[in-house]
Amino acid sequence: MIWLAGDPHGSLDYLLPLLHSGRPDALIILGDLALHSSAQLQALEELTQVWFIPGNHDSLSVAAYEALFSGPFRGRNLHGRVTEVAGVRVAGLGGVFRGQIWMPPYKPMFFDPIHYCQHLEQSQLWHGGLPLRHRTTLFPSDLEGLSQQQADILVTHEAPQPHARGFAVLNDVARALGVRCLFHGHHHVNRHYGDCGGFQAIGVGYRAVCDLQGNWICPGEEVAPHHQGGRGHYSSYHQGNGGSRQR
Repeated sequence: MIWLAGDPHGSLDYLLPLLHSGRPDALIILGDLALHSSAQLQALEELTQVWFIPGNHDSLSVAAYEALFSGPFRGRNLHGRVTEVAGVRVAGLGGVFRGQIWMPPYKPMFFDPIHYCQHLEQSQLWHGGLPLRHRTTLFPSDLEGLSQQQADILVTHEAPQPHARGFAVLNDVARALGVRCLFHGHHHVNRHYGDCGGFQAIGVGYRAVCDLQGNWICPGEEVAPHHQGGRGHYSSYHQGNGGSRQR
C-alpha cells in the first residue's frame, strides 16, 4: 500500500499520526517539502519507507535543498527515473517549468543542464553546476529520458492538462510511460480529473494524503496566503482549476 502526500511546506508532524494508524508500505511526497533538516524525514522513516520528488520551494534555500540532497535521503529522490516502490513501478518528475529554461508549449531555451551551464559565467554556478534555483527546474532532457521507460504511475510536481495551469507535455510523458495514473502536487488542490486520454490524473492538495485509488486518507488544510508567497489563497477542498504559483 502506497500513500501520496501533497506539499507539506516545512512541517511533517501532521503525517505522524496518519502513519501510526495506517501503516502504509511507502509514502511518496509530491514536492515542496521545504525542510530545514533531514531529521524531519527520519521521523517518518521509522514508520514507513519515504520517497519524494522535489518542488520549486526545495531550491529556495541551501538548507531546504541540502535537507533532501546532502543527507541520507538523497537516494529516495524519484525525479528522472523509474523506481520500484512497494511492488509498483513509479516514474518521477519533480520541479517546475521556468521560462529561462523551458516553458511549454514554447520551444526550450536549453535542452539539458550541461548546455545551460555552458552558457553561464563561472561565478553563476553553484558547487560547479546548476545554480541553486534551477536545481528544481525541468529540462527537456528530463522528460525525454523518462519517456523511453515504462511505469505503473507517474508522480509530478507540476500539473498535467486539463488543469488550467497544466502542461500537455506531462500528458505525453504519462502516455509514453503507459501509466494508469498520474499524481501531482504544487497547486494545493484536491482534484480527480478522470480520464486524461489513457490514464487517470489526481491532484493532491496542501498537506493532503491519498492512496493509489485516489481515496483521501486526509483531505488537507486550507492554504494561508504566505504558503504561496503571499500571492493567492485557495483551498485544498476546491475542485476547480485556479491558483497561483511561485517559481
